[in-house]
Amino acid sequence: MSRSFPILVLCAAIAFWSGCSATANSAAPKPAPTHTEGTATLDVTAGIQVISSVALPRGFAPLADHPPLWLQNGNEIGVVGSSGGHLVILGFSGPGWRNSRILAAETSAGSAEPGRILDLAVSPDTMTLAIAVAVAGQNRLDIVMRDLIATGPGRPITSFDGSYDMASLSWLNLNSIAISLAPSANQPVIPPPAPDDSGLPPEPLPKPSQGLQILVVAGPGSVVPMKLKCALGKLYWSPLGAYGVSAGGPGFSPALIDRRQSTCTRLALNAPVRVLGWKPGDESAFLYVQPIPASKSLGVFKHDIASGSDKLIAVSSGAAAYTLTGSILALGNQKLTFKAIDANPFVPVTAELAIFDPHQPEIAIKQLGFKTVPPMLAASTMAYSRATDRAAIQTFQPANPLALRKIITYTMHADNAFQLAYGQARGVAELSWSPKGQWIAIVDGNATGAALTVILPPA
Repeated sequence: MSRSFPILVLCAAIAFWSGCSATANSAAPKPAPTHTEGTATLDVTAGIQVISSVALPRGFAPLADHPPLWLQNGNEIGVVGSSGGHLVILGFSGPGWRNSRILAAETSAGSAEPGRILDLAVSPDTMTLAIAVAVAGQNRLDIVMRDLIATGPGRPITSFDGSYDMASLSWLNLNSIAISLAPSANQPVIPPPAPDDSGLPPEPLPKPSQGLQILVVAGPGSVVPMKLKCALGKLYWSPLGAYGVSAGGPGFSPALIDRRQSTCTRLALNAPVRVLGWKPGDESAFLYVQPIPASKSLGVFKHDIASGSDKLIAVSSGAAAYTLTGSILALGNQKLTFKAIDANPFVPVTAELAIFDPHQPEIAIKQLGFKTVPPMLAASTMAYSRATDRAAIQTFQPANPLALRKIITYTMHADNAFQLAYGQARGVAELSWSPKGQWIAIVDGNATGAALTVILPPA
């Protein structure tokens, strides 16, 4: 799901602060100028080790909502972006991840077949890339499997007739992929086949598939439709594949899928929702972000599956995660309310981290040492590493002429927050942890200059 709503709000916040007086600007502290290295748009804090920094091809623009993909157990990093108006996935491997190749593309030699890439997903063992391709001129959607240790762009494993507005891919396990399909309202008109000499009427034209399809990738591949009574959007699946959440969309509500019971329950939430994480162990609850239209903002909430209840976690925030112990880590401000945002959408607040057990009354608050505004908190993101119980946070601070982007890590066992990098919020910045939680990959920039940078954060 796209984060277009918070990105638009962030743009409004940047425009607002750019027009502020010198007094308002002076209230936003600037980071210390000492630094040694940087990414495409950020200065890396002095003392932080940059493992590698690789310039991306000129004209290649990283895409928002697509963090770096750790492939082949961390030996390759995939970067999703656009070049010449077409989607391309680049792979970087070898010493310092400096050897590059095209993993998938919509055109040119890197494509298994020319068309429009609607979605992609990495297998649980990080060795295979599944790609949904609307094949050019064929009125067909193909699911292409790309073996990352083999040569060649991959091959289609199954196809769906028709034209589609949305296709969502999620690996449930090594042997199966959940596919959510939304066919286009206006399907291309295809002339029926001419009758043959048998005297029988011609075969009817195939209809496009819709809803949830389970693709078994073992062997030749087979598809089993899962009949549900809910309209489906982009799907977010729990780690064990028992539950899925549909983001919802224009005219239809978010929904909860129970794959074990083959049921679908509509949720009284504002579409589109974005799932941030699932409760460790029994997957009995999940964290999600939903828009709050009345405040033109958004918030983080927790949904309990058994009771169907929802609890507010953070106001005007897009950054939260479950930790290894089941406690919740969230970025926000404990005093901020939607009512306060209604009164003043740009009310200055201190950026804070809250750490708490949802079943206990105590909440630990850690102030991050800078002021921000609600739209910038709403545009923030968090990547959590279960391997090392650490979080990497992207957030923003008002400044002129552009807001400052900050990359901050938080280590649970040490209760320690550290600023890794900072710089003007130019272009895209996406980040992710390596499989063992040792490194952070940052891809940032735009078509005029972008880079893939791997950083070793403090333990």
